[in-house]
Formats: sequence, structure tokens, C-alpha cells
Amino acid sequence: MGERPVNPSSNETTGRLAVRRDGRAVVIADGSRRPVLAVSPDRLAASGAMHGDTVVARRLRRQKRLASGSTSSAPDDPPSGEVIRVLERANPTVVGTLRQSGRDRWVDPDDRRLPAVAVRGADLGASAGEKVVVAVATFPRPGRPEPAGSIVERLGTSGDPDAETLAIIRSYGLRETFPEEVLAEAERLPREVAPAEREGRLDLTGEVVFTIDDADARDLDDAVSLSRPDGPPAAGAARKGRSDKNPAAWRLGVHIADVARYVPPGSTLDKEARERGTSVYLVDRVLPMFPPRLSNGIASLHPGVDRLTLSVFMDVDAGGRVVAHELRRSVIRTVARLTYDEVAVVLEQGEGASGPALPVGVAGVLVEMGRLAACLRRRRMDRGSLDFDFPEEKAELDGQGHPVAIVRRPRNPATQLIEEFMILANETVADHLLWAGLPFISRAHEEPFHDDLVALREQLAPLGYRVPSDRRPRPADLQAILKAARGRPEEGVVQKALLRALPLAKYSVEPLGHFALASPNYLHFTSPIRRYPDLTVHRQLGAVLAGTARDADNRGLVPTAALAAANSRSERAAEKAEAETLRLARTELARACLGWVEEGEIVDVFDFGVFVRLANGVEGLVPARELGRTAPKLGGMMRVQVARVDMTKRHVDLLPA
Repeated sequence: MGERPVNPSSNETTGRLAVRRDGRAVVIADGSRRPVLAVSPDRLAASGAMHGDTVVARRLRRQKRLASGSTSSAPDDPPSGEVIRVLERANPTVVGTLRQSGRDRWVDPDDRRLPAVAVRGADLGASAGEKVVVAVATFPRPGRPEPAGSIVERLGTSGDPDAETLAIIRSYGLRETFPEEVLAEAERLPREVAPAEREGRLDLTGEVVFTIDDADARDLDDAVSLSRPDGPPAAGAARKGRSDKNPAAWRLGVHIADVARYVPPGSTLDKEARERGTSVYLVDRVLPMFPPRLSNGIASLHPGVDRLTLSVFMDVDAGGRVVAHELRRSVIRTVARLTYDEVAVVLEQGEGASGPALPVGVAGVLVEMGRLAACLRRRRMDRGSLDFDFPEEKAELDGQGHPVAIVRRPRNPATQLIEEFMILANETVADHLLWAGLPFISRAHEEPFHDDLVALREQLAPLGYRVPSDRRPRPADLQAILKAARGRPEEGVVQKALLRALPLAKYSVEPLGHFALASPNYLHFTSPIRRYPDLTVHRQLGAVLAGTARDADNRGLVPTAALAAANSRSERAAEKAEAETLRLARTELARACLGWVEEGEIVDVFDFGVFVRLANGVEGLVPARELGRTAPKLGGMMRVQVARVDMTKRHVDLLPA
């Protein structure tokens, strides 16, 4: 739920309550990091609200003042307020470790921003030190500040990696298994494309079409092709623009699995996917949005088999502009399942690159795709798009599922190629639906808030970077800072500071544009297997192609603001869970390295200490008190010992060796 306007007569506002570990709290507008009110610990206790709750709060008309006459808060702090009622509880269940205190039993939450929960009902025979799930029956209220409830699930011993992974899954409300009726509906899906399904579709089974993904990917939902932009528009196409006005150099085809064909609105599969919102990629498992029978089967674009797709063809001129596009229902048969590493070799070395043999014609197409991707990237950078160059981190596991290393996978030409093609397809489809006057769920990223820019300006000024203050920010302003920092020791610090200054991207029924991409109109179209908003876009496009977009029967397909908000929440929960399991894997790996002495890179510097990363990906904190007179520098090297590991808190302490 987003922030509601303040009622001038009551000073009331609605938002999400975020409790800090020092007991203070703030009310935050949904979809942003911006606090609008600050709530003191005593007023929080009186309200009965807990971290994460959606609350109605009001600004206090009189601010407390210190003896000096200044307010008790810092100049950048939000105004003081109080919670007057809770609209929605965020934590009907709490995950934590069972603790015995005399005759009383408590669950200490893994999320330390939540209060301990008294166990006053069933405990399922759990023992102290176990990781458990407690269902909250009574929430805090005046006179009884602690919540209370009953244990509903035992997860295992606290600190055990399996128990900790289950705790993360439960904490974020993720769905681990599918109901029987959902699995049964998936089993009834066809295993191959029937001849009748091909009728009315553009036949691309003889074309050079292929997928490019990670080597371990199973749900292949996008494929690409490239040809010369000649020939008349096909019958049954939705087409915009005329490429004869501005001669096009390429015709890029992006072909996305036609998941909507197999998941009717309101079906059991659809309802389950709507609840999940997204697939979740944890370190040791995937929690898919659809059962594998669909996501890895009939909807996955495996090589050598016919698959139904929704294709967008884009005629692109030499300047990287889309001068015409065409949407088609299609059927494809991919000629290869390529990996990013294989494609990167071809893009870097050319058609004669050494490596695995590719089907005839694929290498030449890849080289030409590389030229197109470079052209698209130049145009995107010219308009001011931000390019954060954070390497992807991934845990490598042994045969028993235990981490052996945390590896960084930098972006390469192949990942950038697919990134450019998918961005272009998303923009083109967004423009098509906007031109058609049809509602859709957009991918929105708004400009930074003023207060966040002020904080960014103060943080970067000592490093010599200037954030304009005399006008509204433009993406190009922040892009210039990223470019200036590239290759310098503080590059990582600058990138993180910029990222923190930006609001969170979200889903919206309003076409608000995408600030970071410098795109006036954007949506998600390319991953309907793993993102529900993409599926809603496919349904709208299907109605366009069928000529029923404005019929009464299509009204049930119109997305709502509530659905967009729910998708945003699902996405954030998935991202947090994925990051948390990576932290858990890093901590488990550190536990296996206790006592090691090794040289590592200083990756972050703070007043309270420095974070050092070892060659195997273990990261830990060297407290400031242990540094003595050492003046650590970002990017420098330090010899350290792995001294202490806390699996529950996911914390690693290092000492200078």
C-alpha cells in the first residue's frame, strides 16, 4: 500500500512501519526508502505496532526541544509522529529460536527488529535452541507489550544450515510446494505442440532461432533471431511504423514463451502463480512460480522441439532506433541452447572462435548481433541510462549442497547483448500498448527524492563528485558520476551510494517511466514463466492480436493497482530471501574456514571497522578497535584470520593476522 496524502486537518498518513535495531522507528512510503515520520520507542510501545505493519500515523504538532532550543532530532531526520492504528499486520507468524527462561518460554525472532514472542499455547514438544515458527495469537497492546502465540512448526537446530534455510523461506512467506490440484492441472497440459496449435501462427521452425542463458538454467523463456528487414508485413500481425521512411539495418526478433496459452485467467495454475508473483532463486533450490511440468516442460524453449511463442520483431536503423515493429503469435524450434560463456567467446574472438561447435550460421548471426547490441547500448547511454556494473555473486556447491566458494561473475558481452535485446523488447511492447490506449502493469522507476539527493550530495562531495542541486535530477547527471568513478578505488562506494539514493523500482498501473534506464515507458514482457506481471502483459497482447482488447470479455484481464502492489511486494520478498541465503552460504563457508589466515581485499570501510573479502568469497568484519593505527584503504589488501562465526546472525568476525 502506497503512502496516502496527509490529511491537512488531521496530519494523518499511511505507510509501512520500519523499526530500527536501536528501538526507534520510521513510517516509510511504500516503494521507497524515504521516511515520512519518526516514532520514538515509547510511543511505538504504546501503539502496539510491530516492524513491517501497515499503519496510520500522524505528525506531532509540537516537537520536543532540547535545552539549547534545537529540536531533538537531526536536521535530516523526518518529523516526529505517532502511530494511531494498525491497518494490516505484517507478521502473523514469526520465525526464531526457542528460549527457556525459568518457567517461561520465548521465541527470539531471527529478525531482531521484532519483539520476542511468548509461547502461551502449543509448543509441539520443541526444545530450547530449536528453530521454530510461532503463530502470533495476540499482538502487543497497552499494558501487555509482548506478543504471544503457539508454535506451529519445528525447523531443526538453530545454526544448522538446513534449518536456517527453511527459516528464511518461512520468514518471507515463500511457497515451498504446490497444492495437489495445481500439480494435477499442470499434468494435464500437453507434452508437445499439436498440429492444430500451429494454425494461425507464424511458422519460424526453419529459422535460425536460439536461446542464450546460464549453463544451469532450466526455464528457457526467451529466444532471439536476427535477419535483414525486408518483406511485407505478415497477415494477422499487429504492426506500427514504416521502415521505408528510415531504412533499417536489422530486424531483431525476440520470441517469448506463450505461457498465457497454457494458463487461462482464473485457472488453478493462474491463482497459484498470482499468489506467488515470482520465481525465487535461492542458493540451493528454486521455488518456481509454475510447477516444473510447465516451467521446464511445454513452456520452456528447449532446442529441437516445437514451442508456442509470442514474437516481437523490431526493425532497427543504424542509429539504434526502432523504426517499425510487428507482434505475432508464432511457433519456433530453437536450433541451439547457448550459454553466456559460449557466446562471449564468439563475440570476443569472431566467427572463427575456438570452442564448442555451433550449428551452421549461428556464429555469423552472433557476430552481427554483437554489432546491433553495441549500437543499442550506445543509444541507451547517449540518453543518460545508468549502468551499474555490479558483478553477480553465486555460491558454488558440492555434491551434498554445501558451499565451496562464493564466486563473482562479472558481466560479459553475452549478458550485455541479451540485456540490450530484452530492454528493447520491453520498451517496444510498452509503447505498443500505450499507443493502443490499453491499460497494463508498467515497470516504474521514479526519480530520486530531494532528501535522498541531499544525502548523496553530502556523501560524494568529499570524494570530489558533484550532484547538481539547482534543478530536478536527470539520469545523465548520475550517469556522469558513474563514468567519472569508473576504474577508481572509490568506484564501489560511489555505485552503492548512487543505488541507495534511488527509489525502489516497482510495478504500477500508471506509465511512470523508468528513471535508471532513462526510458519514458517501460514494462516487463520477456519472462512470463517466472514473473506474473509479464503474464498479464501477454494476455493484453493476446487480446490485441485477437481483436478483442476492447470487448467486454477482456475486462477481467485489465490489471489493477492492488495486483501491481502485490507483485512489487512479492518481488522484494524474493530478492531479500535470495540475498539472505547467499549470506547464509557465505557464513557456512566461513565456519569451515575457522582459524584460516589469508590475505583478503578490503571491500568496505566504515567508522566501526572494515569488511575484508577472501579469495573463496568469505567476507567478514575487522572491528575498528582491532585495527590499531592501521589506516585501511578501500581496495587495499589485509592479512586476516577467520576468528568467529555466528550462523544465526550470519556474521563473520575477522582479526588482523
